[in-house]
Amino acid sequence: MRLLVNTLSIGSMSGNHVVYGFLRPYALQTLPDHELVVLHYDDNPPPQELIQLGTQCIAISTRYRHWAKRAWWEATCLPRVIRDDGADLMLNVSGALAPRCPVPQVVLCQNPWCYRPIVHRSFSERFKARMQRIGYGQAFSQAALMIYISGHLRELYRNGNPGREEAASEIAYVGLNDATYRAAEQFKDLERDPFSILSVSAMASWKGAHTLVDAVGLLRKRDVPATLRLVGPWPDANYERQIREQVRSKRLDDAVEILGRVSDEELHRQYAINKVFALMSHCESYGIPSAEAMAFGTPVVSTDCCAISEICGPAGLFGPVEDPSWTADALESLLDDQTRWKQLSEKARERASGLTWGNCVQPLLSLPNLI
Repeated sequence: MRLLVNTLSIGSMSGNHVVYGFLRPYALQTLPDHELVVLHYDDNPPPQELIQLGTQCIAISTRYRHWAKRAWWEATCLPRVIRDDGADLMLNVSGALAPRCPVPQVVLCQNPWCYRPIVHRSFSERFKARMQRIGYGQAFSQAALMIYISGHLRELYRNGNPGREEAASEIAYVGLNDATYRAAEQFKDLERDPFSILSVSAMASWKGAHTLVDAVGLLRKRDVPATLRLVGPWPDANYERQIREQVRSKRLDDAVEILGRVSDEELHRQYAINKVFALMSHCESYGIPSAEAMAFGTPVVSTDCCAISEICGPAGLFGPVEDPSWTADALESLLDDQTRWKQLSEKARERASGLTWGNCVQPLLSLPNLI
């Protein structure tokens, strides 16, 4: 079986983590009995490890990177590429089907964005979300197989497509890299800052940094000396300014540290030295940083409206979005109660231990059976 993987929709580090995280163990367990071809932009080739295993590549120009241009290329050029390549099956990682595709398609679903109106900030984003919902709906009923990275995401597709006949589907959780497990072992004896809270994400407005700042303000009023570290880029400069002004107006300059992007080594150290991981997000299809935090034995506080509660389960506390009071209570219960913290820390390490790529890739190993 010759599998063509269309990676053109990848637009972030997390997308690379997910797709190539699955493809490494897939290649190890299926090559050379089957063939693997990756369609990619010329500036985002597969990891060299995949190529050394025998993965073949088809590169196209980055001028098609914009989603509308990519959609045009996939509709007009991709069918010929598939026929010329001799592929038997295509794995599309965009959550949707490629039009006019001459072979069966498996769809990897990663993105909940179009089903969460609260994150659509402009007319162009609302239009893009509408187009995605149409494409996702077609895939939901017509794909040879749908692979969702969480049950939460599958429910969003189901709720967004009432009355449609549902294609066969599988859940494939996102794995943790070996480097994460190694760092967790390396840093396991680091002393934790006793009242520290870590939040890691691309800090968009729907990720809830403002809720965490409000919660820290409440904790300080209760004489809990909580501190908050925000790690990750700020895609919206206006939101970053809003958070900085919020910190100043609440006189929390000594309590909130905005670190921005950090190295992998520093990120791992932050997971190890902070007492609690928190992300009060409206919208997560998985929550990779929360899973990584668990590998370091760091309990999680998050919302119950996204996938983090599913992924972290007994390793955390999960409640309403946009609720600083509940958030402060949950954080205080872990910062102040060492017995409870130890219980959730142990659950976190246990939960993370099962998220190896070798375990998570299993649903993809059945793809040759579709042909």
